[in-house]
Amino acid sequence: MKKLSVYLSILFLPFLFMIMINEWTRLNTNEAGYTRQWKGVLDIQGITAINSVKKSKDQCTWICHNDTNYCKENHVKLATPYFDKIDPIYFGIINSLRETGDYGLANIIFLVIIFPLIMYFSLVKSISLEFKIRKLKRGERKNG
Repeated sequence: MKKLSVYLSILFLPFLFMIMINEWTRLNTNEAGYTRQWKGVLDIQGITAINSVKKSKDQCTWICHNDTNYCKENHVKLATPYFDKIDPIYFGIINSLRETGDYGLANIIFLVIIFPLIMYFSLVKSISLEFKIRKLKRGERKNG
């Protein structure tokens, strides 16, 4: 039962935390959100995001999503020396998602569902092995 609660907590707490931060941000923002018209399988019309699309040197907005170079020039400081290593991976992922024909759907399938599930199962496997190691060590102490 303890293992199940640990595994379920690992699965659901990050999503709950993300939702709480998004809703807190939505309540505490005064700017008009960006409304984007999605085209493709996910024919989402009229969904309004929390952030605007206005250019801002103080914070990232949807302009940073739509124009990565603007964001890199105005908001990114720490990673600047590593752009030559990061950019091929970053733009490779974006271009791969675009090549599917439906960037929005591919983004959700790969970056919201598949990649987090791979990370989740890897973490669960690691924790499971840790539980087994602890159990074996307790058995050795009792027998040794």
